[in-house]
Amino acid sequence: MHIHKSRARIQIQMDVYYMGTDDIVILISGGDRPHIGTITAGTSSQPLQTIQFQQHQEFYFTEEIAIHLRKQWRGNFVICGGVHIDQISGEEINQVIEMVVEMGNELIEHLQKTSSAKS
Repeated sequence: MHIHKSRARIQIQMDVYYMGTDDIVILISGGDRPHIGTITAGTSSQPLQTIQFQQHQEFYFTEEIAIHLRKQWRGNFVICGGVHIDQISGEEINQVIEMVVEMGNELIEHLQKTSSAKS
């Protein structure tokens, strides 16, 4: 699954890969220099685990998506986030978080439809 969002100079994409039938890997990247800044892993039955590289702040959106995802998804998941925008403003930071959370909601809706179709 691929989701892309853009607003003004902000370009973000989310790519989702299934590993088997129950596990997913979610890659969120964008901006001027995509990278791996934060990794959040989880499942419905265990606490979330986040690794933050250097001073990266992507945990704001990886954990937000993970909190909602763990309520809806039966398998394991890993969310890798890395969005860097040169000279980003406070308003743009809020837009990035909003856009990524919107993509996370789209993903959850898709997963709900897919899993109910399999039932």
